Amino acid sequence: MRPVENMQDVRREIDRVDQIIVPLLLERLQYIKAAGRIKHDRDTVHDSQRIEDVIAKVKAEALRLNGDQDYIEDIYRHLIDWSINHEFTVWDSKE
Repeated sequence: MRPVENMQDVRREIDRVDQIIVPLLLERLQYIKAAGRIKHDRDTVHDSQRIEDVIAKVKAEALRLNGDQDYIEDIYRHLIDWSINHEFTVWDSKE
């Protein structure tokens, strides 16, 4: 984290971080779309075991970075839910 002294600094740094996050989220979305195209069975789109594996990994990474694990888990659960719904849309468009 870079030092900040005022709200202008905070906003500039949030904008900088967002410029890093957005391309990564869009890259992740491309893999979600690929999964929707690759999976042969619609029932495999929602995989509870994989969801919990992802959550465990991101929480471990947050812990390694001395970060807020609850914050990361909440964000990822929302991201995963959105991704699953999108993957269903991609899968359904194959039919």
